[in-house]
Amino acid sequence: MVITRFWRLLLSHLAILLLSTLAGVYSIIELGSLSGKARTALDSNHRLIGYQEALTDTFLSQVRYGGKYIITHTEGRHEQFHQFKKDFMDYLSLLKILGEAEPIKTSLLRIERLHRQYHDLFEREVQYIRAHQTYAQSRYEQEREKIVESSISELDRLKAQLRTDLHERLEGIEQGARTARSIAIVTTLIVLFLGTLFSFKVSRGINSPLTEPRPEANAVGLQSIDARLGIDNPRAQTLKAWRARAAEWLQSLAWLQSKGLATGALTLLAAWNRRSTIWRNPTTPKGN
Repeated sequence: MVITRFWRLLLSHLAILLLSTLAGVYSIIELGSLSGKARTALDSNHRLIGYQEALTDTFLSQVRYGGKYIITHTEGRHEQFHQFKKDFMDYLSLLKILGEAEPIKTSLLRIERLHRQYHDLFEREVQYIRAHQTYAQSRYEQEREKIVESSISELDRLKAQLRTDLHERLEGIEQGARTARSIAIVTTLIVLFLGTLFSFKVSRGINSPLTEPRPEANAVGLQSIDARLGIDNPRAQTLKAWRARAAEWLQSLAWLQSKGLATGALTLLAAWNRRSTIWRNPTTPKGN
């Protein structure tokens, strides 16, 4: 099946349009994905870092008011200690909900365990103080300091993990942006190349002349010429008949020449000249 120039031109433009559309759709989808990742990184991770800082502050506040209660035995300090404990557990619950990475969950479990140990140790001291009993205060104080140091180290480790997770997400966004940019550049270059190539092919095909007309075109052309010359009138019909007879005489002359019969060839040639003279001069009597 031969594809015409029109269809080649149409298909080439459709191919370029399809490629451009695919590149545009990919860019829209990729940009939407990058926008969602950036929003998540800015919202979720920053909130996690904020909750971690609040968790650290509430824990240090517990340590501070717990120490004041041990020294002053004031119930108001004890109530403030429990208020900060409640805030600590609230922030810890929020971090557990938002923290999806496994290292973050593991770190939160260690922080919760250390906080429980500190709280249990402090409550035993409170019982001794309220019962007015003597106890090894220095030993309790050393154990509380060890737990506080371990808790602060774990809280710092949690903060470092949250920052690392945020950095990895930002790197993923940057990598996705680079990939989308590379694909957009390659697609643009391909569209430009195909557009130039198709334009060159189509223009060369339009400008190239017809080297060999088809038989159907020859027949149509001859019919058109006969129609313009008026072949249907009597004079044209006579001219057409003389052309046919001239073709027969020329064939006979060629045959005689091939056989070496020069005399017969000259006779036929003279008869043809006489017929031609009679035809060109209407006043000359026409005979056989």
